[in-house]
Amino acid sequence: MNIKMADVAREAQTSIATVGRVIHNNGYVSKEVRERIEKAIAALGYVPNQSARTLKNNRSGMIGCLVVESDNGQYYRIVDAVIRAAQMRGFTCVTMEAPQSGDNQTQLIQSMIGIHVDGLVIISNIGITPEQFALLKRFETPVVAIERGYLEQGIDSLLVRDFDAVRDAVIHIAAKGHRRIALIAGEPNFDVEKQRVHGYCQALADVGISEEEGLIRLTPDYTVSSGRKAMDKLFSLPSPPTAVMATADTLAAGALQAAYARGFRIPEDLSIVGYDDVLSQSLSPAIDSVGLVLEGVGDMAMELLEQRRKTPDHPAERRDIHTYYADRGTVIPLL
Repeated sequence: MNIKMADVAREAQTSIATVGRVIHNNGYVSKEVRERIEKAIAALGYVPNQSARTLKNNRSGMIGCLVVESDNGQYYRIVDAVIRAAQMRGFTCVTMEAPQSGDNQTQLIQSMIGIHVDGLVIISNIGITPEQFALLKRFETPVVAIERGYLEQGIDSLLVRDFDAVRDAVIHIAAKGHRRIALIAGEPNFDVEKQRVHGYCQALADVGISEEEGLIRLTPDYTVSSGRKAMDKLFSLPSPPTAVMATADTLAAGALQAAYARGFRIPEDLSIVGYDDVLSQSLSPAIDSVGLVLEGVGDMAMELLEQRRKTPDHPAERRDIHTYYADRGTVIPLL
């Protein structure tokens, strides 16, 4: 049986327009009437016709989230922030996961366009090509990138100030008396990784510590195994570090495994600091970590999408995601 809004209105003894305000969360409806309508919807088994709404308003009520597949739980925390902000505005989120390799990404973007999303949020994805952005622009799909930016391609971006975050964290480590501070970081093939390495080097200069090439270990990815291999190499140095700054909690977890295998005590024999603060307090022992302040990130993304929809030729805008230093759970704001 095809249940329509008119059937719900008749069951709830109200108008079709009032039913529409409840379904689309658009406009005031008294608590009593809202409860009657929600009860009628449940009793009749009414399901809104999303296609009809799209044709009528040229808006689907859906926001797309394209996130790269990863072991880093931070990415999915960002997705949750976007979903909450979208729902508060009456939108439904459709999330798709893109492989690290970038394979099948055009198909995923075409799928987002095909379901007429009102905006697309790209999270931590470094593989979007100019051709794919051109496709989104041709279909007038507003786009916001989070954590990995595309400002040079005219895409609004929410970015972490990675240089400042790592620099301030390493200065914090040095303030505890460490002079041999190592870095385990991803290969600087992209701007985020470059900024983190530069932040480490600048911090050493700021506190008067000479940079030592052997104390910088670059990894091909952010896996636990890569962190462990990098830490093993640091332990093989004639004079190993007393502290390690790892640019992901997963790398820090690998460093912790390598230290544990050698009987090192943390932090008595070796201080380990992670990045993202997603695993740090779950490790044993817990370690320090740099975390992202995600409060408000979803709201900023939604605001930028709406701004882009209203003014498509507006210059690309950057907004900052702030960070903090979690000193074994005690939060110290950094930016």
